[in-house]
Amino acid sequence: MAYADPLKTSARKTPHPQRVTPLYLVDDLISARRRYAALGFDIVETGDPELLGLRAGETGFIVATPHHARKTMPQRFFEGLQTGPVLYVWVESVDAVRPNLADPVIDERVTDYGTWELFVESRVGLVIFAERLGGPKTHH
Repeated sequence: MAYADPLKTSARKTPHPQRVTPLYLVDDLISARRRYAALGFDIVETGDPELLGLRAGETGFIVATPHHARKTMPQRFFEGLQTGPVLYVWVESVDAVRPNLADPVIDERVTDYGTWELFVESRVGLVIFAERLGGPKTHH
């Protein structure tokens, strides 16, 4: 399915990946928070009680509850998270990603938390390309 750029900006030309973050499912976010904080990870609040960022220096990962994943992702991505992480890739422009893909786009969405997300089934695994739209800040 094709979507027009929600910002209708023609100046976007290259994807410019900014950060790649693995996203995992956890059944108990409170326990995960305690466990990783005890290991020295910095907690990155997202404003969503079912989603949490964990940072170690310049790297990190995201943990989400199954409920969060089920309501915000295509079924194929939710199923993929049952066996391992998906990659969440921040880019300057989702529009610039599309013509460079060699893999199928499963879905795309403009979220209520201020991102435009493109869900791709890559040969190396499931990938979400995300562009911040200027809405509320999120730390996926």
